[in-house]
Amino acid sequence: MADPRDDLDSWMNAQVQPLPPPPGTFELIRKRARRRKATRAVVAAAGTAAVIAVIATVPRLVITQLNLSPGQSASGAQAGQTSSAGATHRHHHATSAAPSAVPSAAPTSANPVPPHFAATSVTFVGTESGFVLGQAGTPGHCGPPAAFICTSMAGTDDGGSTWHGVKPPVTGAPRGSAGVSQVRFFDTSDGWAFGPQLWATHDGGRTWAQISTGGLRVAALETAGQRVFAVWAQCTGSGADFAAQCTSSALYSAAHGSNNWAPVPGAGTSFSLSGTASSAALVLTGTRGYLLPPDGELLSGPVTSQGAWQPVTGTAAPAAAPCKPGPAQPDSQPAGALLAPTSTSGLVLVCAGQAAGGSQPKTVYTSADGGRTWQRAGNAPAQGTATSVAGTTAGTIVLATTQGIELSTDGGATWTAAQGALPSGGFGYVGMTTQDQGVAVPANANLHAVWFTYDGGTTWRESSIS
Repeated sequence: MADPRDDLDSWMNAQVQPLPPPPGTFELIRKRARRRKATRAVVAAAGTAAVIAVIATVPRLVITQLNLSPGQSASGAQAGQTSSAGATHRHHHATSAAPSAVPSAAPTSANPVPPHFAATSVTFVGTESGFVLGQAGTPGHCGPPAAFICTSMAGTDDGGSTWHGVKPPVTGAPRGSAGVSQVRFFDTSDGWAFGPQLWATHDGGRTWAQISTGGLRVAALETAGQRVFAVWAQCTGSGADFAAQCTSSALYSAAHGSNNWAPVPGAGTSFSLSGTASSAALVLTGTRGYLLPPDGELLSGPVTSQGAWQPVTGTAAPAAAPCKPGPAQPDSQPAGALLAPTSTSGLVLVCAGQAAGGSQPKTVYTSADGGRTWQRAGNAPAQGTATSVAGTTAGTIVLATTQGIELSTDGGATWTAAQGALPSGGFGYVGMTTQDQGVAVPANANLHAVWFTYDGGTTWRESSIS
């Protein structure tokens, strides 16, 4: 009898012929593989593009107008502290603002500084980034579009260690109602050149636009908080004395990034001394601004909004400052009353008398309540003519004169002369960016430099702009 397993074993051991696939199967598989590869490539490329886009649009953090305590980093600064990072009137006046994130528009160091640069004004936004306005080249051979145009700008991104060229507004040095002599920047994008004309840039100096002032001359400009403020005056001074013979003035304001200027409520009306030539002093802190008009009655108002400015009241009436601004210096700063903030409500006022024989009486007053009351702090040294004053929250007062720089660390009671290789002829402006760092512009612009301090004004060193 046959074994029944033989048939099964025979079937399992037999050679099997696989059935052929339906027609077109392999071609379909190849097409699907190609589609999967293409999809992976598109996804990978899109991811790469997204990463590149994110990197390209991350803004540079610009620290603007901060007052950093000794040893404090910019990232650790608190809003509301004061500084003069808006350096200027060749200048820096004490101002304060929270850090703002804006795209950097500063030119690169590949742009050279124009030859023979003669600085007339300086402004800093933070401790590293700054701009200097001045004249350069050979007068009469500058251009274009006109041969007389020699106005130039320089910038720094390392606190004055090196400088590079920045595109300036197309105008010349002050000549009566034309030209510019001063500069202020709020950050590395928004800046203004003025005195007597008014020009604005909102892209770091790549382009400039002239602002119409209706024939008025801009004698002072400062920026803090959310706005920029300027004194527009009716003047007839000629040549470099563009702010001389001013018989009326008013305060105007605009938002950062805007060229729409309007009178400030309460301070936008004309201030005059019955036709007597005079000037006005304007200073700003992080939250409040102060205007000392020709009549000497101090006004104050917010810098964070379009709110009205009001007379500062004393016991029962508008508070009068110990002295009036008087006539203007060649750079438009008052000659009789030099005003600077030390905090939101702290002010220092230097009342300068008649200069004679290389000396001048200088009485120093301070106020801790926003100008409501004033205390006589002492007398600054008589040598030289006072040109500019700056203060810090540490109680330090730095006074620039035609002899050099005088320093008081006790609120104006006692004074010492600053040290370092100081220029002959002294300084036309001094400002403190922080309690330790400050900058000064020499009275002799042909020295082609500015001076820096890093120890609170005790010693100063030259920074050649070239």
